[in-house]
Amino acid sequence: MTSRLAATAVIAVLLALSAGPARAGAIYDMDVLLRQPHPFAVPSTAAPPPAGGAGGPTVRGGAERITQAAPSRSAEAAEPAPASSGGGILSEIRLGALVHDQGPFSHNKEDGFDGNLELLFDSPDFLDIIWSPRPHIGVTVNSASNTNQAYLGLSWEWEFWGGAFAGFSWGGAVHDGETTTFDEDKKELGCSVLFRESIDIGYRFFERHALMAHLDHISNAKLCSPNEGLENAGIRYGYRF
Repeated sequence: MTSRLAATAVIAVLLALSAGPARAGAIYDMDVLLRQPHPFAVPSTAAPPPAGGAGGPTVRGGAERITQAAPSRSAEAAEPAPASSGGGILSEIRLGALVHDQGPFSHNKEDGFDGNLELLFDSPDFLDIIWSPRPHIGVTVNSASNTNQAYLGLSWEWEFWGGAFAGFSWGGAVHDGETTTFDEDKKELGCSVLFRESIDIGYRFFERHALMAHLDHISNAKLCSPNEGLENAGIRYGYRF
């Protein structure tokens, strides 16, 4: 009997303790047992995750999404503009090695070899009416101190059969040769300012490079006397921008 009373008293004391206020750090609150940390656990020093802030992870339905801040307008403005695919004003540069005064429209008098440099420019809109020729300027220098020339004009070009092309130019030239002379080894060109024409037949490869056969002619079209004329022929290399 005494043992039953003792057991009953112990049970009553335990129920009273569990129903009463919990002592701090000793007894768990049963209502929040699953949400309370252990009283002896070391508190975490890590910062809490941002609540959906820019650049931080946002957890929705168990899936993690990374939200990145959009770049500012100032950052976009600081980026360099893409390079232009065109060549601007300059369209092509050509270099040539020519044999000086080699007909077929005049007799050979002068000798030597010529170095040729020519710059071609983009065709301006107002030249569309005459099939968009490219303006050009150039210089031809003789190795034997014979006639040198500087020239300018317009160049037309037609492409066919893939990279093959043919070109024609027309313009004017100034020279440092003889207008009249008794020297049989010099051309008599009549005027210091002459007409100039040329033709090129070649092939363009790797889009920007070209090799071509070249012939040019200068004369005064009988506006001056005499009018012997002079032709140079050879090969040229072109690089298109």
